[in-house]
Formats: sequence, C-alpha cells, structure tokens
Amino acid sequence: MSGVRNITVPWVPLDEFDWSFARTGPLPWNLTVWSIIAVFTALPIWTTVELTFWVFYTFERWRGAYFFSVLGTTWGVTIHAVGFVLKFCVPESGWVLSTVLSEIGWVAEVCGFSIVLWSRLHLVIPSNTRILRYVLAMIVINEFVFGVPTIVFQFLISNPATHDAYLQHMEIMERIQIMAFSVQETVISAIYVWGTLQLFKLSLNTKAKTTLAFLIIVQVLVVLADVLVIALDYLEYYTLKAVLHSFVYAFKLQVEFVVLNEFKHIAKGGITGASNSLGLGREVAGGFSAFNNSPLDMPKNNSSSSPSPVHNNSGVTVVSSARGPPSPEAQNEYVEEPDALELRYLGRYGRAV
Repeated sequence: MSGVRNITVPWVPLDEFDWSFARTGPLPWNLTVWSIIAVFTALPIWTTVELTFWVFYTFERWRGAYFFSVLGTTWGVTIHAVGFVLKFCVPESGWVLSTVLSEIGWVAEVCGFSIVLWSRLHLVIPSNTRILRYVLAMIVINEFVFGVPTIVFQFLISNPATHDAYLQHMEIMERIQIMAFSVQETVISAIYVWGTLQLFKLSLNTKAKTTLAFLIIVQVLVVLADVLVIALDYLEYYTLKAVLHSFVYAFKLQVEFVVLNEFKHIAKGGITGASNSLGLGREVAGGFSAFNNSPLDMPKNNSSSSPSPVHNNSGVTVVSSARGPPSPEAQNEYVEEPDALELRYLGRYGRAV
C-alpha cells in the first residue's frame, strides 16, 4: 500500500501523562486518553448535526441575532473539536491548519454563546433599556481585550520555533481569559435570572411560575459547567480541558433549546395564562415573540348601554364599574380574588368578579 506511513508514538501511563501546554508533538499513546478524546469529540459533532436540524425547524424566521448566534455557536463546537483532533492526533496536517480551525471554533463558541445569551435577554428585559446595550458593549470589549491576545499566543505556542519563548505568557493569558469569559457569561445569566424574577411579579399563572423557576435552575447548571472548565485549566489539564471545552458548549446549547422551548410554551398561553398578556405580539430576532414588562392588556370601557362581561388576560371576568353592580346571575358566580397586579388596574378598568 503505497503512500501509507506508520507514525509511532510512545506509550505513556495515565499517571505520567502531560496534560499541560509544555507538551509538544503528537499525542502520546494511552488508551484511556485517546478514548476520552474520541468520546468528547464525537459528542459535540453529533450535537452540531442534531442542533442544526432543530435550529431550522424551531425558528419561524431564519434571521436575526439570536438565530445566527445559535447556529454559529453550534458549528463552532465542531470546528473547535476538529481543530484539536488534528493538532493532537494528526500532526501531518500542520500546526497552522489545526490552530486556525481550533481558534475559529473557539471564537464562535465563546463569543457566539455570549451573543446567544445577550439575544435571549430580550425575552425578559425590555428592548429599550440601557442594560442590553451595556451587555453588548461588554461582549465586544472583552473579545478584543481577552480574545485577541489569546489567539495570538495560541499561534505562537503552536509554532515549534516560538513555543518555548511564549509558553509562560500563554499559561498566564489562558487563566485570565477563561476566568474573564466565564464571569461574562455568569453576569449575563444573572441579568437573565433577575429579569425572570421580574416576570414572577406579573405572573398570575401557577404553571408559568413553575416554568420560570425551572429556567432559573437551568441557568445555574450552565454556570456550574463553567466551573468544571476553569478547574481543569487552573490544574494545568490543558489537553483535557481543550477536549471537554467543545462538549461543555454543546451541552450549553442543548440547555439553550430547553430554555427556548419553555419560553415558546409560555408564549402560547401567556405569562398570565392567555396570549398577548405581556406584549407578546412584539417580535424579536429569532422569529418568536418576546416578553416585556408592559402592563396587562386590560379591556377598556366602551360606550354601549348593555356591555357584556369580558375577560382580562388572566381569565378573570371584568365588569365595568361605571355600569353599576353586576347582575344577580353574576353575583352567584364564583368570585376570584384579584391579585396585586390586577388591583393596580381595577380603579381604571373596572371590577374583577
């Protein structure tokens, strides 16, 4: 078989394996290590295939920041994983190609996922607030301050001629950037949780409250996933961290679709149990309705002489107070106690019975 060459790599026991930046050349042979790489490379690739279909199936309109950031991050995890497989296991591919792929994937993962989180903030934060602009500015600035130096040092240590000279600089920069981007994602998630808690105050629907509480728990899991990556990096398990990095972001994307589906379920029934209860007619980039903190769409008084009872968005019957007391039939019906949100509007729109 012409053209086939055998590449012999040394066998290294697991307890002596060098996971740090200092190791150069092909990955030494160890069945456990190579199995870990195979598993945690295959999972992100499969997740990319699965999520790509889900993205095009789930989004009603294939445009907007949310749509493209989810799609870009989805493919970023695969590009990142393939780049490191070439670097560790296929040295003949060349350090330039493997580094280019891994860094393109890294930017798509880290920066792309932050854009995903920022885009999703529009679901719980009014779009005209400054906090959304501040978050976007933070993402852009951090990418230049921490992302660009990291990419430069990655190329310098991937080049055998400059590896030793910049190894120490890369080790320092790696710890700084991974902490910075993890803090960034945590801040965005904290703002999301805060916005979700504000929806609790408007919610009249027990199911919606349960769903929102579940979404908060999901955000905590995303933050804990970052803790694993940070721990591996600070313990100098760089090779293991590089392999798990794509898997962790693939997991985050799976969680993102859980959040998306839950919000779509709420959007169908409204945060108070009926659609349009929180301005769900307003569209966001991504093709589904957004939440904002606008007041309930309570019915206004009309000038007809014999108005029929109507329902507000929580499903509670409203009778205009300007028309006098309700009919005897209405008085015999079950009276649902208004909550705090309804009481704000009873003086203006009528009495809930």
